[in-house]
Amino acid sequence: MIWFICPNCGESHTLKEFRDSHFCKKCGKLMTYKNRVDSENSPRTEIKFSTSELRFTELFPYEPYPEQLEFMKDAESAILEKRVLVAEACNGFGKTACALASALSFGRKIIYATRTHEQVRQVLHEVQQINRKAGTMFSAVALASRQNLCLNDVCRRLPMFEAVEACRVLRETRRCPYKTKFNPSDLRLSLILSTEKMILHGRKKRLCPYFLSRAAAKDSTVVVAPYQYIFNEAIRVKVGLEISGKILIFDEAHNADKIGQEVLSDTLSERGLNNAKRELDLLDRSSYFIDRLLDYLESHVSEKPAVKSGSELFEDLEIFLDEDLSFLVDFYMPVVDEIREYKLSEGQVPVCYLNGLLNFLSLVGSSERDSYVAIYRRSKSGLKMIEYRCLDPSLAIKPVIKEAYSALIMSGTLSPMDYFTEILGLSEVKCRTYSAIARPENVHAYVDTSISTRFKERNEETLRIYGERIAKLVKKIPNGVLIFFPQRALMNQALEVWLRSGFVKKKGKDLFLGGKRVFEEGRSARENARIVKEYKQAAKTDNGAVLLAVFRGRNSEGSNFPYEEARGIFNVGLPYADYKDPFVKAQIEYLNRKKPRLGNLWYIMDAFRAANQALGRGIRHRDDWCRFYLMDRRYATHRRFISKWAVENGMEKISLS
Repeated sequence: MIWFICPNCGESHTLKEFRDSHFCKKCGKLMTYKNRVDSENSPRTEIKFSTSELRFTELFPYEPYPEQLEFMKDAESAILEKRVLVAEACNGFGKTACALASALSFGRKIIYATRTHEQVRQVLHEVQQINRKAGTMFSAVALASRQNLCLNDVCRRLPMFEAVEACRVLRETRRCPYKTKFNPSDLRLSLILSTEKMILHGRKKRLCPYFLSRAAAKDSTVVVAPYQYIFNEAIRVKVGLEISGKILIFDEAHNADKIGQEVLSDTLSERGLNNAKRELDLLDRSSYFIDRLLDYLESHVSEKPAVKSGSELFEDLEIFLDEDLSFLVDFYMPVVDEIREYKLSEGQVPVCYLNGLLNFLSLVGSSERDSYVAIYRRSKSGLKMIEYRCLDPSLAIKPVIKEAYSALIMSGTLSPMDYFTEILGLSEVKCRTYSAIARPENVHAYVDTSISTRFKERNEETLRIYGERIAKLVKKIPNGVLIFFPQRALMNQALEVWLRSGFVKKKGKDLFLGGKRVFEEGRSARENARIVKEYKQAAKTDNGAVLLAVFRGRNSEGSNFPYEEARGIFNVGLPYADYKDPFVKAQIEYLNRKKPRLGNLWYIMDAFRAANQALGRGIRHRDDWCRFYLMDRRYATHRRFISKWAVENGMEKISLS
């Protein structure tokens, strides 16, 4: 009889168990045909785990820099000890390849959390590079939403949760032409499965790419998934994403807290209630409880936003509805499928607004209400709404980290790391900050302590001073220059002042600053892609170019401007969140209750996180260089919030001479 023995814990597996999953059912380690044993009885083998020293060096696909070796040693140590490593390393450091090389050397399944399509492509590329360099056969697959993988137009247009249920109804009523059940081993799939490859394969074989990715993920060494898939338990269950015993890698984790909170939040809107009411009317069902909710919105939402605790909202709803929330949810849940089937029979998209309403009520009823806030306000279009917002990111993050075998949490902007980990609710973690991969002489930071964009100081004269100083400095910088502003409105106002003051010159349709042509960040993704392409071409010429952009905008995170594309980066002010926003105030107050001043520190850290991200657009390689100009005195006051790699050579005062 054929058996497969785990090389880590010695657990024996039948041939069927091995074919169902190449990962050990006990410890999660990857098994191969080398672990096959022929025996009449189940073998009992005692195997102690050992890792050959620095095995990551055999997998890392490039010639490693000293900083990268340091990172990989720390990652290996953390995984060996089943701990969490929180690592801050500059953009362009090679964090993806370092983390993969370290984790893959353990032979365990890896779940890699990402935020953007570009990051997904990068992960798959690095696994491919590792296979080429080391002669390994690591497999990788990208899990994605139906919006990215579904070939059925009906589902692809729906929001995530609606698409899940609509897909189920379409399959049960046999109205989807694509197969959802198959054995991936019979399909001769490539080792590295991108969304593009799965869509191509799906069209060719009439298979559903979404279910193909889920099936392939069962046996893949690396599963790349959006953060929402990791933090939302309901999604994890639906897609079969097991965290237990796996190595977790969180890339670009500086927004992990916000993503975790978003996953655990929801909104009740006047429009959604009216749509749900119409759905019940279609089936001749009572919509009395929706009428009560509409009355509640009418009486509680005014022109000025109002705030209540999660417990107050819960009590209000039970009193207003005169019913237990969980009973209402259970009573109306079967009607959701009836609504979808009715809409399908009428040739309509099977979206169900009642389902969204029940999800909201279920969240209010089951959540840790002391960690939530209810914000009553009007939408931009004037509709009444209640936002039920989670204030504690640890509710999403801690359970996942606790379940995993080990975790690597990394980004270029996590400073100060003690505050970051405290807000995430992570204790006993290993925190490390790494030097920039660029040569030390190539990284210089300058600060202007005489000006600020603080609201009290924000006037035309301040903007004129900014323009005068930036215009002089831009003339000294070759090629491309990025200038970031806290808001688009301030960017537009500054440009008007600089034009009137003569710092920006107009020649035909084009604007010039310091002799360089000026480009402005596009409002839409398509417009911005076109503008950035033109900017990069102009930046590489002798005259150079300037790109005006916004913190937290399309070009401040996830975009790369190497070499001539960014020889200078100006941070005009700091992008503090609106202190008057009721959610921001509630977040500060909640964290201050957990620990004195923690909320105030979060407020500062949140602004600097966005500012550090903007600085990270520049240096991308070891021989690259860039100058950072921090145009606000608060950079000097709160220096510890600046990422170490940006100021490890110190900060000099800006000199215009």
